[in-house]
Amino acid sequence: MNQHAGANHAVSVIGLGAMGAGIARTLLDAGCQVSVWNRSRGKVDELVSRGAVACDSPLEAVQANTYVIVCLTDYAAWQAIIEANGLDDCFDGTCIIQLTTGTLDTVQDHAAFIERHGGRLADGAVMCYPSDLGTETGSLLMAGSPAVLEECDPFLRLLAPTWTNLGEDIRKPTILSRALMVDVGLSLIGIVNGVAIAQAGGISLDVFMQHTKDVSAIIPAEKIRLIEAIRDGNTEETQATINTWGEGQKAVRAIAQSLGTNLVFQDAVKLVFEEAEKRGLSKKDLAALAEVFAPGS
Repeated sequence: MNQHAGANHAVSVIGLGAMGAGIARTLLDAGCQVSVWNRSRGKVDELVSRGAVACDSPLEAVQANTYVIVCLTDYAAWQAIIEANGLDDCFDGTCIIQLTTGTLDTVQDHAAFIERHGGRLADGAVMCYPSDLGTETGSLLMAGSPAVLEECDPFLRLLAPTWTNLGEDIRKPTILSRALMVDVGLSLIGIVNGVAIAQAGGISLDVFMQHTKDVSAIIPAEKIRLIEAIRDGNTEETQATINTWGEGQKAVRAIAQSLGTNLVFQDAVKLVFEEAEKRGLSKKDLAALAEVFAPGS
């Protein structure tokens, strides 16, 4: 097995989907020795043409280097690979940099599994597109013991120069990444839904796009204001109450319904505001919706 990452920058990458392949390419471009394995051989050959070392099995990839980056669709896929290839007893002395999406239970079970089998683990989430890797916009959320994160740092910095250390709680990258995805995901779904409404009403998408840029300009500052209000428990001061926002969403739903668009998104929003009204939050700032989503609500 190879020595400390800082000494030779040799690493294996298991899983060559869009993100895994992006990770491998970024590390190759940075001068690392990269061994790769993927279920589909075509993706392996493409990276071999860029200087990667092909592995014929995941076992070979694990045994090739001390540092192994795993980037798969989910933990079920990783578990299936472990079981099908008899990898259980192959992690002794290996440092797994796990960048696979999981649930809190699967993340914790995996950490216990790696520890039982003599391995070390840095668990994380990639919060950027593959094209952002290796640039200042690259984003990695990582957790693990201080010693493991320190030894993985050379690789992590190549992928995301300002990667985030969330401490020893192995669950935190999963929690934070999913929390951020609520914001990103619903924002993007919302804009697609808005496009559908505009198109149904005969609005030019060029016109819609221009006004989206103007309206969206207020969003970054308003997001910070909402987070600060929730952090500080200040949900009484407001320029627009939950009731005002709710009435606005009712108007959106009415227009969407009149134009014949699917109301699945509006129906979900409607439920949120109805729940806020039941809780007596109508006169409070939008930040008070946090009470609707709080555990045990």
